[in-house]
Amino acid sequence: MLTPLARMDESGQIEFTAALSHLQGLIGTEIKATVDCYGQFFGCGLQGELNRIETLPPDHEAIALVVDRVTGLYLDPADTRVFIGPEANHGGWLEFRTAYGISVVIERASSGGSRD
Repeated sequence: MLTPLARMDESGQIEFTAALSHLQGLIGTEIKATVDCYGQFFGCGLQGELNRIETLPPDHEAIALVVDRVTGLYLDPADTRVFIGPEANHGGWLEFRTAYGISVVIERASSGGSRD
């Protein structure tokens, strides 16, 4: 049975722009992204090299994460809160929680870290 991702307390919340800085530090590295829909039996994951981060029209605030030269995920700061796990640039994680109950956790693939 799948184990739900642990929620982080509100004290770990950061601004979307700060999360972009952390993501930019991961460009060129192997990442793991886990998507979870809270309260539902649904989830998926992807893994690969984070190649770049693109902004999306019309206002260029929403982003697309390009993993293994293919667009992997879209995130919009207008409806997303971001939480940071321990040492996000050195084996920790970022959690993007959307207003729709969907959460995306991004971490280095080789981290082997725990999100307790």
